[in-house]
Amino acid sequence: MKYGYIRPIELYDEIAGQKEKIKPHTNAIHIEEHAENKKRNQLDTLLEQILEANDELIATDLCILADSTKHLADIIDVCSKKSVHIKVLNPAISISSDSKYTFEQVLNEISAFQSDVVKFRTQLGLDKAIKDGKKMGRPKRSDDNIKKAVEMYMTKEYTLDEIREQTNISRATLYRHLES
Repeated sequence: MKYGYIRPIELYDEIAGQKEKIKPHTNAIHIEEHAENKKRNQLDTLLEQILEANDELIATDLCILADSTKHLADIIDVCSKKSVHIKVLNPAISISSDSKYTFEQVLNEISAFQSDVVKFRTQLGLDKAIKDGKKMGRPKRSDDNIKKAVEMYMTKEYTLDEIREQTNISRATLYRHLES
């Protein structure tokens, strides 16, 4: 039997896009409810209870299936022991005990996988920070301090170091505002 696995990671495809790619291969699709790397109930159920010898596990990308190189190795190990074939649609990888790849191919795919994992974790962190109300980027300087720094500069009574000490405005910021 062929089983599809989908996780709501929108690095490449949303859930609908993943479904569309997996449907030609199977209708038995298991969809994870969240993108977190803990409590992957659908994947655990597939690996521990459903998959049997000669079954096939299908995912669109390696980062949908696993969260790290170690996690991927563990999944492949479980599937190998059960004689389960893993098929990854992007970039068309078949993982089974009889798979033969060159070292260069394996290294390139692992590198791409790790890059995807980093992108995904970064996006998760940014989304969580925004959700928690954190402001992204460099904090803006107070308009009052900038105005005071410009006024002090224009009087020509203060050195740049004195202006910086009193207003906490750097030389570069002061010059940028003088030019505009």
